[in-house]
Amino acid sequence: MRMIAVMAGAAALAGSAYADDKNLCTEKYSFEDQVILEWAALGGDPHAQIALSQCAYPVAVSDLSPAQRVYAIKWTTLAACEARATPAHDRRDARMRRLKENADLSFRRFGGMSKDEKLNWRERDFVKYRHEQFERLDQRRAALMQAASGDELAAAREEISEQFSRFGAIGLLRLAELSSCENFGAGPEFEAAAWSAADEAWRKAADEGVYAAPDSKEYDLAAMAREKNAGLSAFSQITVAEERAALMRTDPDRLARLEQQASMAEERAAATSLAAFTLPQREASGGLADAAVAHQPTLTLALQFALESLGHVDFVNGPDNDYGPTTRAAVARYHAAAGAAPATTISQLETRDAICAAAVVKDDPVSLYHVALMYQNGWGFVRDNDKASAAIARAETAMISRLGGADLPAWKRDAYRDYAGRIRAASASMKTAAGQDETLCE
Repeated sequence: MRMIAVMAGAAALAGSAYADDKNLCTEKYSFEDQVILEWAALGGDPHAQIALSQCAYPVAVSDLSPAQRVYAIKWTTLAACEARATPAHDRRDARMRRLKENADLSFRRFGGMSKDEKLNWRERDFVKYRHEQFERLDQRRAALMQAASGDELAAAREEISEQFSRFGAIGLLRLAELSSCENFGAGPEFEAAAWSAADEAWRKAADEGVYAAPDSKEYDLAAMAREKNAGLSAFSQITVAEERAALMRTDPDRLARLEQQASMAEERAAATSLAAFTLPQREASGGLADAAVAHQPTLTLALQFALESLGHVDFVNGPDNDYGPTTRAAVARYHAAAGAAPATTISQLETRDAICAAAVVKDDPVSLYHVALMYQNGWGFVRDNDKASAAIARAETAMISRLGGADLPAWKRDAYRDYAGRIRAASASMKTAAGQDETLCE
């Protein structure tokens, strides 16, 4: 019955004042024009707000999708709240007029005429037109509110809050004013949260000396926030605190903390994933050397190549992928060279650093290959295809130089020839033009 009444009311409106409002925004404006109207409307331009409210809800069209109805609620709500004749709007309009008269501005707002102001005929016609538009807006919004569900109303409020809260201090102040608008439909907890968030954002801005002190008590945001919070229960205050924290999403300090936390989480995840580069589980009969996996890219084998390249060990038969006495002694020498206690154990991140030193400082092709694998797979580093590309390109160049240059021990020449094939195969899939100039291991 309600929908029938709504459709009947919509049809009646369509046959009178709404006869010219038949097209949705998608049919009336190009994408660029619609985006410009939205930008202007969010900034407070009432012409844009009215235009969007008209095309978003042409009452002659009764079969809007839920998304279209949420869009219509959003812009009719914003337009209706801005069109309300309130003392706050009157004061804002008067200040805009004063700024214009002082030649600080070269434009005027939709309204703002004072009681005794002399108007020319163009201005009188415009005032009449403005009142007609506001009346039509109220009728349009009433019909839309009857057709909308509670979920759609809540979704529209969420969209408005989301957009304004991301505009920083200016947006939070605009949202606070909107939260006090009856048409917005906010509860007392959200209204208190919005004013508290605006107060916090502007208190920081005022402390930085960019803005002067307000000359009106109406802009005492702290007092307004206290007023909105007064009388709320302890349970409601918990809701206010949660809502305020959500609205402060663009606070620079909060964003910096979140970025730091995200960076630390990435580093922790990368360090943990370095375990994927460790020696596979041995069989009981495998023996110490585990010859079957001796040339797999495991962390122990990568460390041994790095320690040899850094000059901390001389292998007779080459790395064996076994963390035995020779490797332990080399690790102790590695620690001592860095000024640390000569411990025979080494952490995964210290192993990563040793491989990086061999790759970057000594240009060891095998270590560069292992660095490329780390970046490609997220072992010890956050995944980065460009850095993987840079590492494999350097590995390829370094390997060509090693095999064609100085005398190498037999074991190293054999190992390098084996790794040369791996590097060529990896290079075919890893190398990109964008990744050639990347800095490694930072």
